Amino acid sequence: MLGAVGLGPWAQPVLAQTNAQEARFATLVADELRIDGADRLVAQGNVEALFGTTRLQARRVVYNRRDGSLQIDGPLVLNDGREVIILADQAEMSDALRRGLIRSARVVFDEQLQIAAHSVERLDGRFTEMNNVIASSCEICAQRRTPLWEIRARRVVHDEMEQQVYFENAQFRMFGLPLAYIPRLRVPDPRLQRASGFLSPRFSIDTGHGVGLRTPYFLVLSQDRDLTLTPFLGSKGTQALEFRYRQAFASGRLEFGGLVARDSIRPGTTRGFGYAEGEFALGRGYTFSFNLIQPTDKRVLDDYDRGAARLTSDITLQQVRRDARMRVQLLQFRSMRLNDANATLPNQVGQAVLERRMDVPGLGGVAGFRLEAHVHQRRQALGAAALPAATPSMTTGARPRRIGRLSLDLDWRRDTVLPWGVLGAVGGQVGLDQFSLSDTGGAFPNSATRITPNLMAELRWPLVRSGANAVTHVIEPVAQVIWGRDRLDSLPHEGNRMPELDEGNLFSYDRFASRDSREGGLRANLGISWTRRDADGWSSTLTLGRIWRQRDPGQFASATPLSGAQSDWFIAGSIDTLIGLQLSNRSVFTSDFRLQRTALELDWTSENYTISTSYMRIIDNPFEGRLRSASEWSFDGTRDIDDFWTARVGWRYDIARNRAARAMVGLGYENECLRMAIGIERQFASATSVDDRTSLGLSVDILGLGGNPSRARSRCNDI
Repeated sequence: MLGAVGLGPWAQPVLAQTNAQEARFATLVADELRIDGADRLVAQGNVEALFGTTRLQARRVVYNRRDGSLQIDGPLVLNDGREVIILADQAEMSDALRRGLIRSARVVFDEQLQIAAHSVERLDGRFTEMNNVIASSCEICAQRRTPLWEIRARRVVHDEMEQQVYFENAQFRMFGLPLAYIPRLRVPDPRLQRASGFLSPRFSIDTGHGVGLRTPYFLVLSQDRDLTLTPFLGSKGTQALEFRYRQAFASGRLEFGGLVARDSIRPGTTRGFGYAEGEFALGRGYTFSFNLIQPTDKRVLDDYDRGAARLTSDITLQQVRRDARMRVQLLQFRSMRLNDANATLPNQVGQAVLERRMDVPGLGGVAGFRLEAHVHQRRQALGAAALPAATPSMTTGARPRRIGRLSLDLDWRRDTVLPWGVLGAVGGQVGLDQFSLSDTGGAFPNSATRITPNLMAELRWPLVRSGANAVTHVIEPVAQVIWGRDRLDSLPHEGNRMPELDEGNLFSYDRFASRDSREGGLRANLGISWTRRDADGWSSTLTLGRIWRQRDPGQFASATPLSGAQSDWFIAGSIDTLIGLQLSNRSVFTSDFRLQRTALELDWTSENYTISTSYMRIIDNPFEGRLRSASEWSFDGTRDIDDFWTARVGWRYDIARNRAARAMVGLGYENECLRMAIGIERQFASATSVDDRTSLGLSVDILGLGGNPSRARSRCNDI
């Protein structure tokens, strides 16, 4: 007989101590229901009972009205609605399943951490006590009865309110072998994402520190603040402490940290670095952000695995709207190259930019307005002996210690459709610059004013052709003619030492990176592009372009792609496929088709492997500070050996010098309960380090505890 009943008065003793938010009665569903005497209700056969948010499934349940007790025969499943499930053979419960003794039980937290216990006692709605416990997040099946890791303990208490699991007399085992005895151990249950405690340690061996151990400790200060302390000890005398503080606000975030170290790399010296970063929304579209970093010496970041060739610090106030942008910024650049003197570099910068786009009534088209204030300075002046060879547009002598500039740009452009589908455009642009220079040593004027007008006409003719199998071809030749004021100035080139020629600036008024210099003269920007797409998702592009000038104004240094009356040829192409292959190339050739610069990138992603490789070649150019040609090949790849093991290999090879710059190989393992990675890396001497360095790293993460959820495939899925 199938029965369902609301217990009504039968439930009152059971529910007398429940919260007011819970239901006032329990619902009981079973194949058979009967009343045995005046005080006993017996349900058996597929029994389900609901007590508020708690759900019980069992083979047989006997309810005693007199004392409110429940005799439950299993197999039983108890789910309290908080992602905690208890499976057992038998139980004696009371107080709406809040109290009781459960025998031969298994407790599962968030479908990850499992605790098998001889008995489980629910003390109230908060605490659950377990005895003779084995805990693990590894799945156990017939062919793999021993978990990769497990914790055995005499007694375990789970605190539901704090979401913590406390072990007494715990023994940690891996592969069935005991590794550590811990009298008292506390771990967060898998549902808790933030809890104070030690994070996974990291072991390392390298030539600078010897055998090292990092043991991070995560400290929760409040719901919106935390602190991570990472001591680092090395066998060669390294004693370091790294720290990181984070805080979240309703309108932004803040983080700062750093490192303090004493080591044998620089004996007797306290080394380190500090950083701070944050971002805040101020309302009305304004954002305030900062990113600051300061090391004690050039090698400290490289010695502690944070190497970088250049550090950038900034403080920025910005507002971005649909047709306008405002930005005020303070920047500091710091070169970490050993041969660079930061005191003589123009690395202290302040700038403010206001930009706006608008429609032009009557005249049509779109107009633009840009106002920029810029200042940069050195701590020390740069003498003529430190300068590379000058170009016709440069004056030899000492560099100014400080340069200030105020620039105003006004531009207008109108597009129209001409007969036969030709797209035409006309436009104009004028740039006004006011310079102020200090400590010039007589090599440059103390102030200067420059006006640079430009007029532009442009024609585009997109040709579209559809072929077989829904293949579409688009060919678009473009011709753009610009006239600008052609006048050389005697101002220093501080921000325009490496002008580029690419798709982004082929059809533009100016190819200089900053307003320190302006491109002028009568010139034609010519190019053609071809795009192919098919229904299978394959696409490819090809772009060819060049710049012709009426005469060489001497604005660009020799050996750069933009120098001369005719620039180098620029060619770029890309292929993008549905099978995960992406290939792109950008190259620059001289008039006699000698390769000057090239950058080739290939990325291939499939179900079992990823490949990312690139090749770069660029010729020497003393004006850009490159005294010899550079040629380099880099490669990074991963390969899934099986469902759990992954291999990784990578290198960077300096072809011009015929030597390796970096090489690494690594191996990773991950299943439902364990993640492990081991890798060895060799860093060769470079511009930021005079010594070769070899390092070996090992990290092990126990999954299924706290903020390390299990994501990988179970070892038992195919069994």
